[in-house]
Amino acid sequence: MLDRCDVIVVGAGPAGSTAARYAAEKGLDVLLIDKKKEIGVPVCCGEFNAAPAVLAEALPNAPGIDELFSIDPGLVQRVIRGFVVTSPKGREYEFDLSGYTVNRDAFDRYLADAAVCAGAVLSPDTKFIGREGRRVTTSRGEVDADIVVAADGPLSRVCRSAGMEQSAVLAPAISCRVEGEFGDRARLFFGNRIAPGGYAWVFPKQGCANVGLGVQKAATPVPVLLRAFLAERGLAARDIQAGFVPVSGPIPETVRENVLAVGDAAGHVVASNGGGIATAMICGRIAGLAAAGHLLHGEPLKTYEREWRSALGRELLAAARTKRMADRFLGSDFLLERVMGLLGNHGIRNIIVFGGLRKP
Repeated sequence: MLDRCDVIVVGAGPAGSTAARYAAEKGLDVLLIDKKKEIGVPVCCGEFNAAPAVLAEALPNAPGIDELFSIDPGLVQRVIRGFVVTSPKGREYEFDLSGYTVNRDAFDRYLADAAVCAGAVLSPDTKFIGREGRRVTTSRGEVDADIVVAADGPLSRVCRSAGMEQSAVLAPAISCRVEGEFGDRARLFFGNRIAPGGYAWVFPKQGCANVGLGVQKAATPVPVLLRAFLAERGLAARDIQAGFVPVSGPIPETVRENVLAVGDAAGHVVASNGGGIATAMICGRIAGLAAAGHLLHGEPLKTYEREWRSALGRELLAAARTKRMADRFLGSDFLLERVMGLLGNHGIRNIIVFGGLRKP
């Protein structure tokens, strides 16, 4: 492992690996560390990605979408044609929405390999211990780094080391794999009996589906809710994993000292639907390029904050406002049923895709 580098990236998920790739492509010495022994394992994710055309529609100011999401077709588990959303009383709303599912462990390894191919050094099974200025302590020794990228999740220790705020609201989520054939339409299920304050999902894959749910302030633990959801549908779970999703919008400050926060660590999640892979990669690209601009051309590190907020800050803040507004009626199945009826297919699609921004 390197003991001196230009940039150390903590966390080899979509945000960190993308940041490492773009910094390395500019010629920087990049060290990418991750506490996991095997990158991408275990998986706690819905494993759905919207198609690049949908992302471009939802995030019109975000750069590099075609480049970022031109992935190896072999990673695609199932092409998704649309969504079916089920209300608390069982009414279904359908709409077209293009996307695809992946095996998240393979997807994460693909992104980490891209960083390595660009010149980054990958060090798995390496924990971030602490940081004092440019001196970073890991479980494999100390590293001198000019820039530290915090891509270590919503409970980021790197962000804490820089005195950054963390996401104010973390929603519990759980996912699993279920064997079988589930077609080419993703399904969302709403209702407080199923997922209080959130929703359950079934995302088809090849010969199986990713099934899970996310909630907010639920009195019942998410494993109990998941077992009930599966039992009602005669499904058996494998590879159950639980975690937290930041749903309060971006943290107030993502640059402090020599630290850049990206991905879940920065709250780069569409709070209204919980999606974070695409936003993590978009902001990871911006972080990697900002690090290169700072070290190679003397540009301020704060350029990163300005650039990512210009690219998708408006959309992330709108989604967070929509989430706060939705919390008022998500606790009542009666109100939720009424609102979904008023929104209809088109309105529900707009909420999911645009996070609350009005679209024609």
